[in-house]
Amino acid sequence: MKIKFYFTLVFTSIFLSVNAQKINSVKIDSLFAEFKKNSFYGNVSPAKKELENYQKDIIPELIKLLKDTTFSKLTGTADLIYPGTTTFYGRGEYLPYNIDWISIRSGWLLEDLTFQDFGYKNIDVTDETLMKLSEENYNDYIKKGSYELDWKNKTIEERTAQYRKNISLNAKKWWKENGKKWNRISAIKEALESNNENRLSNVFQYLRFGESKSDNLTVEIFNNEIKPIIVSLKKTSKFPEIQEQIESILVETVNSKILDLSRVQ
Repeated sequence: MKIKFYFTLVFTSIFLSVNAQKINSVKIDSLFAEFKKNSFYGNVSPAKKELENYQKDIIPELIKLLKDTTFSKLTGTADLIYPGTTTFYGRGEYLPYNIDWISIRSGWLLEDLTFQDFGYKNIDVTDETLMKLSEENYNDYIKKGSYELDWKNKTIEERTAQYRKNISLNAKKWWKENGKKWNRISAIKEALESNNENRLSNVFQYLRFGESKSDNLTVEIFNNEIKPIIVSLKKTSKFPEIQEQIESILVETVNSKILDLSRVQ
């Protein structure tokens, strides 16, 4: 009788697990459909935030989408500033990825999720660029409250199909080598030890302002395993912006939104 009861529990557990996986798969597919739509604040941004919570489960699909050549011009961007921006309102959220292209949009999510630097960030759009735009078009801005931007140097237009293929292959190779052992806590540590300014900037933004969780991350793990790396980095980092981030997080501590509440006792 005990054996029969045991097997019943095992099969029930397996059934529930498989069913949960199917539900997750359907939800992820639905979110990716939203992520590929046009409205930034209506579809893309909310879908990205939810997709990040699935962490490792979405990476294979992101790797596939890096080869997608679809151009999906964003709408509903409000005052978002990115390489596809056509109107600048003198303010706004700054996103250095040309996410009109599905491949770049997927690279944006992949880099934010993994804290890797595959090369999808558009380094041509900088604070200096925006300041120059403000100075050159100030009179126009005063009159209209906005002014048109002519993005003559759109990085995505300059990148050849071969270049996009190369960086997608690099990401695919990285996942093949690291997929089995990858988790977000390890990714955080690796980025903090990378000496790569883009990766460091991403990981500090996440630790301070992220809205998606890291499985198994607790305050204790942050204090015992991650914070010591940050303290050590404070002594060695030569990037002024990163030093500012370090000082801030050591005062503020980790953002509670990224913690795995299921691990809190």
